[in-house]
Amino acid sequence: MDMGTAIGPEGWRTGQDLLAELYSKAQLAYRELDNLFNEQARYFHEKAEAIIDAFDLTSEKAYLLLDFAEKLVDCLYRAYPQSEAKLQKLLTALENSNVKVELSQRGTKTLHVRPVDENWYIIATRRRERKTWIFSMPIHGVSAEAEFPDLLNLSDQDLYYLQAGWRASDEGEESIWPKMETTQTWQVLAWVAIRSGLQQIAIHRLNLNMKKPSISWLIIAKSWEQQWRTPEGKVLAQKEAEQNVLGLLTWYLGDGRRHKRDYIYKVGNNDKYKSKSIIADIVKEAYRTRYGTLLDIIESDKWATLKSLQSRWNPVHAELAGYTFLLSWTGKPQASIQFKTQQEAQKCIETLREHGITQIRTTLNKKKYIRVYFTTHEVLKLAENYQEWRKALKQLAEKHGLQPKTPMLRRLLELAENPPPALQR
Repeated sequence: MDMGTAIGPEGWRTGQDLLAELYSKAQLAYRELDNLFNEQARYFHEKAEAIIDAFDLTSEKAYLLLDFAEKLVDCLYRAYPQSEAKLQKLLTALENSNVKVELSQRGTKTLHVRPVDENWYIIATRRRERKTWIFSMPIHGVSAEAEFPDLLNLSDQDLYYLQAGWRASDEGEESIWPKMETTQTWQVLAWVAIRSGLQQIAIHRLNLNMKKPSISWLIIAKSWEQQWRTPEGKVLAQKEAEQNVLGLLTWYLGDGRRHKRDYIYKVGNNDKYKSKSIIADIVKEAYRTRYGTLLDIIESDKWATLKSLQSRWNPVHAELAGYTFLLSWTGKPQASIQFKTQQEAQKCIETLREHGITQIRTTLNKKKYIRVYFTTHEVLKLAENYQEWRKALKQLAEKHGLQPKTPMLRRLLELAENPPPALQR
């Protein structure tokens, strides 16, 4: 198939390479379109119901939240046919070499790929570091207004720092109002929760990516005036956010990324580092304000990563027959202990079996220590019989903000909070 030719910035791939890359990503987007839109619609419905249950909202707030979710879903339903039709026309135009590629008025970093006889175009932005392109397809006329209720009832100070962190990272401004543009569904809900009130919602792009397409949401908080105006506003917000762990939290949720040694968030093109020791305070304050609970419900991947980074701080231990076990959470409770010799490890295993623990595993780590560990039901078995293990489970649940989502988690939390009185030891 002849992809034709195209003009573009000097020194950058154009012509067949550019159009072939666009064609491949457009094909993928077309195949995945149903799943993408249906998954997001289901997400917003399910999370609205889960928030209502977890926060015990008044009927008025529950109605507002459900209406907000419904407006999001309605935007998805209205954006879908436009997205589908444009992708079909784009693919046909590319197959027939019937596209025009022009330099954007914004400069040499952006191209417009327009199917001939159409008044819309694909935006192609070059990525210097990878020498490839980012493609997005504008969506027009899909917007709504809805009110998001105040879920958290935060103090003025807590709200101030949470807002400062978002402004320090992803939040922008539209006229006098704060705005957020994101492809993350969890970020939509995390942001409006600290900018409650009237929201203008829009879907304004479908992004054609290498792995899967994404939807760009644009939200404007009409009940607020932007406290930190550009261009210096973001810098001022960063200075404020640094003063408080809640500010650091939302700054991280916007611009942060994972590092094996440190907690990192971005400032412009630079990274700022904080020791992992601060993460325990961030998580604690997040749960105090219930913002952490919200982040759990909406399944923020960055929040989950942040909590996992604190695993080596404030370790949880429990003792059995003279052995001290480290309790950790890896999607399930796990108890482990290390030994230098096989004889020591075997003696511990025999002791565990004497106490009814039979599903025991061993591994050899990089430092040649023998690690003895057991998980889930074996851990719960000890918690049923020993008060110290129930206390340890409670610490583990608080540390990781565990919620009763599965039968195993419900049982774990029951033991942590309500130990059987007949088994107190």
